[in-house]
Amino acid sequence: MRTLIILSLLVAVGCGDDDMMTPDTGVDDAGVDDADVDAYVEPVEPLPVDPDFDEDYAGEPTLVVTTLRETYQPRYGYHLYVERGMSRVPPNEFGRLHPQPGEPHTLRDQLPLGASVSWTPGALPEAARSVHYAFVFGDPQYVDQDSPALMPKNNAGGLPAYRPWAEMAPHLGDALMRNVRAFHERRPLDYVYVVGDAIENAQQNELEWFTTFMNGGVMSTDSGERNDVVPGPNNDPYDPIVMAGVPSGVPWLNVAGNHDILVNGNFPPGLIVDVNGDDEALEALAPLLSLVGLTLPGVGTGTLHRGWLPPEQRAIFTVDPDAFDLDLLPYRRSALARLPETEVVADASREFLDVCTYMAAFVGPSGPSAEDITRCEAIRDQDPTSPAGGWYTVDAGPALRVLALALGPVEGGAEGILARPFVGCMVGGEPCHGDPRYDQIAFIEAELARAAEDEVALLVVSHQASEDLVVEPALAMFRSFIESSPVLVDIWERWVPTPNEPVTTTAFRTLLAESGVVIAHLAGHNHRHQVRAICGDGSAREATQGRCAGAPGSGYWEITTSGVIDFPHQGRFVEIVDVGEGLGALYLTALDPRVAPGSMTERARFVSRAWVAATRETGDYGRGLASDRNLLLPFVIPAGVAAKWAEADLADALASETVLTEPAGTAPMHPIWPD
Repeated sequence: MRTLIILSLLVAVGCGDDDMMTPDTGVDDAGVDDADVDAYVEPVEPLPVDPDFDEDYAGEPTLVVTTLRETYQPRYGYHLYVERGMSRVPPNEFGRLHPQPGEPHTLRDQLPLGASVSWTPGALPEAARSVHYAFVFGDPQYVDQDSPALMPKNNAGGLPAYRPWAEMAPHLGDALMRNVRAFHERRPLDYVYVVGDAIENAQQNELEWFTTFMNGGVMSTDSGERNDVVPGPNNDPYDPIVMAGVPSGVPWLNVAGNHDILVNGNFPPGLIVDVNGDDEALEALAPLLSLVGLTLPGVGTGTLHRGWLPPEQRAIFTVDPDAFDLDLLPYRRSALARLPETEVVADASREFLDVCTYMAAFVGPSGPSAEDITRCEAIRDQDPTSPAGGWYTVDAGPALRVLALALGPVEGGAEGILARPFVGCMVGGEPCHGDPRYDQIAFIEAELARAAEDEVALLVVSHQASEDLVVEPALAMFRSFIESSPVLVDIWERWVPTPNEPVTTTAFRTLLAESGVVIAHLAGHNHRHQVRAICGDGSAREATQGRCAGAPGSGYWEITTSGVIDFPHQGRFVEIVDVGEGLGALYLTALDPRVAPGSMTERARFVSRAWVAATRETGDYGRGLASDRNLLLPFVIPAGVAAKWAEADLADALASETVLTEPAGTAPMHPIWPD
């Protein structure tokens, strides 16, 4: 039973926002062991070319276009390409993507509207006007690959702890942003939304890299000892590159995700520091870690890296797209498990963050206020697991307000937690419970009521989606195994407390749906495009599950966008439209990072796709279904909002029906990979 509980814990911890990184080949070590095999091995059945693949499509790979016009697809489809250690496709097809015809918008009419609509996607009624035009992306996860907090060999134990292309996260993010800027020049954006997990291991230097990415400027994701693997400038991932940044004048906001405030997206930084700093605690925890096949992450500023790949041995340098060798891709569990413990150069810039210091980087008109950070600091010493400071509101357009949430969980584990402040919490002599400054549930309730009173529509933004809410942190399952060590129990109770009055998925959905003011909830976390109609009773509908019951205006759309760090590395445009007669619509349009041939960004995407093809049974993980990508989603405009939108000075032309359907220039050039 104990082993089963531990395995369940590994699933809960490891299958969070980026569980696609856990090798899932269906066989030990992806097939054949490292030892030579003399016995006859039955050949594997080759994969056929995907029946939907158009061999005659020439494409326009050098142009910046959305997926309405062109997509990237693998010739052999989204399948596991390795079986029993042998390839089922030609080696040069592992990471290869080919241009294919685009995907038009499709209609999903599932919320109660009073009557079905007869709209034609791409050609809404002439009276339709654009209320809000934004770009949404999440999970860029800028990572310090040299940090002792990064644990590549924990991939073998179940944690999503390593990506062979992660050095290229800045290139992938910047390529996407440069594509966004090209479309912005043709129709200015109103907003950019980042749905969390901007960084990987809650480190100060990672946060600095992300803010440079968003604001523009020169950046290198190197730390400790300088890693100029290929001597000279502009020829390896650690060389400084220029980030284009969000287009000038466009406001942007970011919400806290689990990787932003937790080490490996799972462990509270305070817990990592306290356990690593106490020999008795380390000794007590060692048997459990050994049993589950994990190694405790190190402190970022330290010198011991317990699972380190030297830069010159990392896949981004060793994998050659023109002569692909599967053995150069570290996809075998055994290879990751054998990584040695190695000394690395310490770097004070790797200091861990908490919620207050993380969110302080985003104070401004489109982020939290200075007062929000002050309240966060006021409660931090009493309750280090409070996400206060991570929630706020921003007025983003005519009768449109953004409700930004911090679902954490600061308590550890990848999934979200929405709970009350701990019992007995007091600030300034007043109880925290029920005070919207310190109680996020009270804050949400107050903001829903305020939006109704002000007659504005709400756009909810958080990292985790509603399905990701849990009522206790995954790490809480360790408690029964550490009771024999008082010092370990003390550390665990401080950093992994039991949540107070946590909210369930259904209760959270019902709270938003019954308000009558929420039109959509934007989220990330699962690195997968997914769209659900959330009904007034808190249930969720996939595309095939019909219409929600209830009165017109009940329910809202929940929209999850795939992660930039992982295949397919996409974001998406979201346009809110006033269609007329009390009805609105959301246009969703996915965007690939169109990259120049021969660039380092192209190499990153190749390695990413090759890794997925070698390790995942369903390698289309991040794309989701066609019914989750380019969509037209009708909704009832909240009471009182329709009149304000009718009087507002709105754009007559819809970006989703005009500029997003045409090319926006040529693919941006990034540094060329050296021969």
